[in-house]
Parts: sequence; structure tokens; C-alpha cells
Amino acid sequence: MKRKDILKKLAAAGFTLIEGGNHTKVYDKNGTYRTAVGRHSEIDDFTVRKIEKQSGVKLL
Repeated sequence: MKRKDILKKLAAAGFTLIEGGNHTKVYDKNGTYRTAVGRHSEIDDFTVRKIEKQSGVKLL
């Protein structure tokens, strides 16, 4: 799955995205850290499932 699609879905779900050095950090509405999304243009399905589990947002 494309990184930009993951970030769009997380932002639409109300998460705050903070750009870091190697990852984009994802925080919920309360400011609690949830997960990180790597800087690869294509994210493998295993990692996408982990991001789904940590954020609670359906991505696939």
C-alpha cells in the first residue's frame, strides 16, 4: 500500500501527523502517541496490519 494513502486515511480519521527524521509519528486527538509510518513509498501488508492494529483504523 502506498504511504501517502495510509497518511490520508489516518488524517481523515482525525489523527495528527508529525514528520520526524525517518518516520511520520501518528498521535490521536488526545495527543497520545499511536504508531509510526516509515518513509518508504510502498509499505508492505504486514506493516500496514500493524499500523491498523495500533491506530484502530481500517486501511486495507
